[in-house]
Amino acid sequence: MISKTPIGKYALRTTFAVLAILGISYLIAIYSRDDGVNRPQPASGAAAEAPQAAGPGGATGGSPSGPKIVGYRSTMLPEVSQTPRKDSMGMDMVPVYEVTGSMLELSEHARAMASVETVPVRRRRLTRDMRVVGKVQYDETRLATITSRVEGYAEHLFVRFTGVEVKRGDRLVEIYSPDLVIAQQELLTVLDFSRSSNLVESSARKLLRWGISQSQIDELKRNKKIHERLTLSSPIEGTVTERMVVEQSAVKPGDVLYRVANLEMVWVYLDIYEYELSWVKYGQSVEIKSEAIPGQSFTGRVGFINPVLNEESRTVKVLVSVDNTEKLLKPGMFVSATIHAELRADGKAAPTGVEGLWTCPTHPFVFQREPGQCPSSNVPLVQIPGGPKPETEQLPLVVPLTAVLDSGLRKLVYVERAKGQFVPVEIEVGPRTDDAYLVLSGLSEGDLVVTRGNVLLDSQFQIRGLPSLFYKDGQGPAASHAHDSPSPAGTKNVPPSTSRIPAIPPATGSGDPQHQQHTRP
Repeated sequence: MISKTPIGKYALRTTFAVLAILGISYLIAIYSRDDGVNRPQPASGAAAEAPQAAGPGGATGGSPSGPKIVGYRSTMLPEVSQTPRKDSMGMDMVPVYEVTGSMLELSEHARAMASVETVPVRRRRLTRDMRVVGKVQYDETRLATITSRVEGYAEHLFVRFTGVEVKRGDRLVEIYSPDLVIAQQELLTVLDFSRSSNLVESSARKLLRWGISQSQIDELKRNKKIHERLTLSSPIEGTVTERMVVEQSAVKPGDVLYRVANLEMVWVYLDIYEYELSWVKYGQSVEIKSEAIPGQSFTGRVGFINPVLNEESRTVKVLVSVDNTEKLLKPGMFVSATIHAELRADGKAAPTGVEGLWTCPTHPFVFQREPGQCPSSNVPLVQIPGGPKPETEQLPLVVPLTAVLDSGLRKLVYVERAKGQFVPVEIEVGPRTDDAYLVLSGLSEGDLVVTRGNVLLDSQFQIRGLPSLFYKDGQGPAASHAHDSPSPAGTKNVPPSTSRIPAIPPATGSGDPQHQQHTRP
């Protein structure tokens, strides 16, 4: 039982006072320890000494060797002041120091807590993979249409349904034509009663134009036997894709009877968006896959880039020729494709390997090392402009994707200039790949860039009012939000007054324990 005598009351008060002093001392000891993050350093990298003298309200004044105090700010409210005082909540304002550089120095402990990791900037081969979609179509150079050149009747069909595989010279349809009989009789009459070679040649030419072969004409001259029916054959090897004639039907000159397509080669039309068009070049390798053929891919080359843009889809058609010997790709299929574009140091697409070769203007997939005639159309070959890639060309400078902070208007990386000293560097980048950016300016080979913890570094730069991702020239106090005092002059680097996170005061500075408790997380 506690005594109620004056001596007992005095002992009780003394005990409570001692406990309060010990508790306050313990809080000061905890919150005065260095948290591992130092103040922003000058550009030279020399560490500034902490102010020694404590001003009113727990604020410290600048020393000859330390940073200069340019103002004071509240830790909880958007208030600034030129002199040390308390804010509207009764909390001491913290000093804001003059910043002469944009460097942040971290101790080993702070670096470990923030999980900061750096990697050197290197030069290496860089490939941009453009993933697009497309559609399989017929190879237009391997199509054939069988039409009737005479009027008559389709008496017999050798091919009665589509999808049949035919070879060159296989019979398709047999047509009876009275006009053809008359034309053959005219040729025989000219041979018997006229010695004019012009009449004979004219009659034979008429039969050739109607579809009679030269061998059949020679046989007619020899045997004097008229053929009442005309047989039409396939001019190419391929697949019958269309049949527009039925047996015993009448046909007229110009009627399409069959369509035949060779499917051993097919074309794939890819849709390339206009912003990716600069990285697509003639001769690039393309990998094609189809969901209908899982586990198998096809390889082709870019053979033609359509010069016209589709205004509705904002895409350009790019033609790729694909070997389809097994006939797995069917015309009309949708496919996905990957265009492998190797990049140069300036961000443009590198040569594809076909530069300097000879090709046909009408058959762009014909490549020859020497000039000559096109084997398909006998058209003179033309040389593909450009030359091979120089062996001594410098490789692209590459920075990891995770190292770049992007605000939409500018891109920033944090570079470690010395041990634990970090500075922001604005860079200009080229194309983006799956894991890296191509650097056009701002970095040099060997620079150490932060790939992990850069967001935390940027937040510390923003807290201190230093140049950061969203503030190119640093931040100033929002004077319009101050309640009762103007913003101090020369506080260009003071963080905005709307931020509730104060700049971290000097680790060795003294201050009121109550103030320390509210300013630390």
